[in-house]
Amino acid sequence: MALTNINLVVLFAFAWLIFALRYVWWRLFSYQGIPKHLPWAGSNGGLFSRARASYKSFFGLRELLLKGYREHSKAGRNFILPNIVNGHEVIIPTHYMPWLLEQPDNVLSQYETNRQFMCGDYTMLHPDMLGKNWPRLADTVKREMTRDLDDFADVMVDEIQDSLKSLWGSDTEKWHEIVLYDVMLEVVGRVVNRIFVGLPLCRNPGYLQASTGFSKYILLWAMGIELVPQVLKPVIGPILTAYDYLQYRRMAKFVAPIFQDRISRLGPGATLSNMKSDPSRQEPNDYIQWALRDVFRHGENPYDPNDMITKRLAITSFTAIQSSAITITNAVIDIAATPLSVAVQEEIREEVMTAATTEPPSARWSRASLAKLPKLDSVLTETLRLWGILTHGVTKAVVAREGVQLPTGEHIPYGAKVGIASYGPHLDEQVYGPGNPFVFDAFRFLRRKKEGALPGLSFVTTSEYYMGFSHGRHACPGRFFANSLLKVLLAHISLLYEIEPLESRPANPWLNNTIGPPIGAKVRVRRRKVDANTFQKIE
Repeated sequence: MALTNINLVVLFAFAWLIFALRYVWWRLFSYQGIPKHLPWAGSNGGLFSRARASYKSFFGLRELLLKGYREHSKAGRNFILPNIVNGHEVIIPTHYMPWLLEQPDNVLSQYETNRQFMCGDYTMLHPDMLGKNWPRLADTVKREMTRDLDDFADVMVDEIQDSLKSLWGSDTEKWHEIVLYDVMLEVVGRVVNRIFVGLPLCRNPGYLQASTGFSKYILLWAMGIELVPQVLKPVIGPILTAYDYLQYRRMAKFVAPIFQDRISRLGPGATLSNMKSDPSRQEPNDYIQWALRDVFRHGENPYDPNDMITKRLAITSFTAIQSSAITITNAVIDIAATPLSVAVQEEIREEVMTAATTEPPSARWSRASLAKLPKLDSVLTETLRLWGILTHGVTKAVVAREGVQLPTGEHIPYGAKVGIASYGPHLDEQVYGPGNPFVFDAFRFLRRKKEGALPGLSFVTTSEYYMGFSHGRHACPGRFFANSLLKVLLAHISLLYEIEPLESRPANPWLNNTIGPPIGAKVRVRRRKVDANTFQKIE
């Protein structure tokens, strides 16, 4: 009997060894169904060359992206971008962008790529959140938030001024050192939640900590889950995301009573039409009300036992808070680290002050007014060009069972990915020169547009050479909200504060195909001596 048990243990261990070796082989060596004649970025064809390139993709994807773009994309050739986490991708040249965008979603799906990248079955609170629910989230943002952006200007300004005073300080004599990303995460969290759930909840420390905490590690958990074999994901996924689920439950305890109160006040006869037309049923214009309108629009039960309303709030908060906090962190660091830091700050300040004093108070921070700030727009566009969170631009998964044929004739099988990476085009000297495209140039876009280059390009306007928000019909639906939030926030930072120049720019960490903010980077700031009359002009 003992011998039998030993044999079973040995057999079990051997089976797991074979499984592990096969899994490692698939991650490092396999073509994963992609045509073998396509060149690999970072591979010279030598022994274990593909494996080394695949391994390098985890911490060294930057080099692979640039090498692939310069050697293959610029020459009009497809290439394989190895990716040890999410699977290899076929990168096609930028001039095939029209072909990529015109493919129907039942052939090439950007939704499926996002679901896999985010490990949405485990990180997004519900398996359908990045599936059939995602178009609804995007539609709510477009239908409600983007349409009413100007209506949120006053509350946005109020929350920005209050949060900056609390977190950046009010001392006009001494410099105040802050850990920038942590502080900006709280500032952005307060502003987003002011619009989503209103006062006083947006300033409640418990709710704010849960809201920003939920959004902080999702990408890290997604990478961890994606690295384990499929058979283990149902076990590992819930373990890794337990912290996020705890933060979500804390959020739900705050907002669920508000949802229930709004629903009970609607009464049994509530419909989408009388929610809009009956003055007695009108409520604040916030995410809670948008979500309820969405529920009635789809004929669903507002007392959903799966709490999908609060889950959608958590996911929408994640997308709004995290990306905006990272972008404003990078922008402030870019401004502080440029050799012309003081001059750049003064030019932005002068532009914003001129606009603020010439526009009527009712339109001071409207979308139309913000469009008249080309220097501010150039700074944010330049930051996103250099430090966009995701480097894959437009990547789509092949969801047609029969696969898809590329314009160059190659057949790409079901399950593979096809796309155009953004990092190479964003650093193309022919597009963003003259001047070093690897170095932050605050007014690069302003200057290039005056020269007749980059016509029509702005912070929110995407192209095959500027994919900070992706590109095409699935470009980020929240980019217009981000545009307003970041411009109003950076405008107030420039008007109300001085940023002490940095001797050098802290590095942005790369992890797989994401670029993180300089975690832990510190800057010193000081409140400017702004007289009451001037302050009144920017309120």
